[in-house]
Amino acid sequence: MSTNSKPLPRLGLGCGVFSGAYGPITQKEVTDTVRTALENQITLVDTSPYYGDSEIKLGNALLDLKSEFPRSSYQICTKLGRYGYHKADFDYTAARVVTSVNTSMRRLHTNYLDIVLCHDVEFVDFKQVVDETLPQLFELKQQGLVCKVGISGYPLNVLLDIAETQQKRGKPLDVCLTYCNFNLHCQVLADYTAKLHEAGVKTIIAASPLSMGLLSDSETPAWHPAKSELKAAIADCANLIDKFQSDSISLTRMAENYAFSYNKADVHLVGAKNSNEVYCALDAFSRAQRLGLAEGGKYPDAGIQRLFEQIQSILKPFASYTWPSPPEDA
Repeated sequence: MSTNSKPLPRLGLGCGVFSGAYGPITQKEVTDTVRTALENQITLVDTSPYYGDSEIKLGNALLDLKSEFPRSSYQICTKLGRYGYHKADFDYTAARVVTSVNTSMRRLHTNYLDIVLCHDVEFVDFKQVVDETLPQLFELKQQGLVCKVGISGYPLNVLLDIAETQQKRGKPLDVCLTYCNFNLHCQVLADYTAKLHEAGVKTIIAASPLSMGLLSDSETPAWHPAKSELKAAIADCANLIDKFQSDSISLTRMAENYAFSYNKADVHLVGAKNSNEVYCALDAFSRAQRLGLAEGGKYPDAGIQRLFEQIQSILKPFASYTWPSPPEDA
């Protein structure tokens, strides 16, 4: 049973990239990345069975680092229920909850899990989530195998409905993780943060500050579900930033500066596949906290502030836009 009662850090390490889906990654690179994160107080690691062999590589890294970082020095968040892209690949049965938690513990070389989330709850029948899956997960919490129970997903109205149901039943959720809902083009999470806390959710985790690559300096992934109008608007923003011709600002940096300054999210997750990316994330988070853009702060450079305001104006029509989830082909 866990005795790990440390508070969660403000910045957590997203380990989906360990799957190799964003480019090849060796076990040594994973271990080095995790070591750098833990050395710098990024003591929450987030993974899932859905992320290929992420759990296995992360578990091997934590085992390799056991003498430097004992189990009580970090917290593991993993998920259950989603094992592939399509709805047919989901299994939210009570039996699979038990199997999934035990499999994750074995892969991660631990006898307890700090946080377990029902993965992408919007893909599954609401009644099954609240009547079968969550009750079984709370039973594992009672047994001491799981410390905190929660849900993850994209549509915030679905997450709130589940949170409110759990509160009414006297089993409020410990954690709620959502992604792509607070960034340069979308601020929907701001409308839900207080509501989720009022529904008893203790910790809100915000993931994907770059909106799954949409706000990256690299080319937007072809599979990205955003509508073409938003993609075009972001391309206009990128062109504006290019014309500004300054090494001190880029689309990625502006996106990080904004998303990481939203302090009503308790934890921000950032993916990193090497030590340099960990250091970049730490720098970005520190810079964002100093600027406080989401709380009304301004860039000290007047030119960059004007550019930021232009970007905000271009993206304002999309502030409440979210794409369908699940997608039609799921």
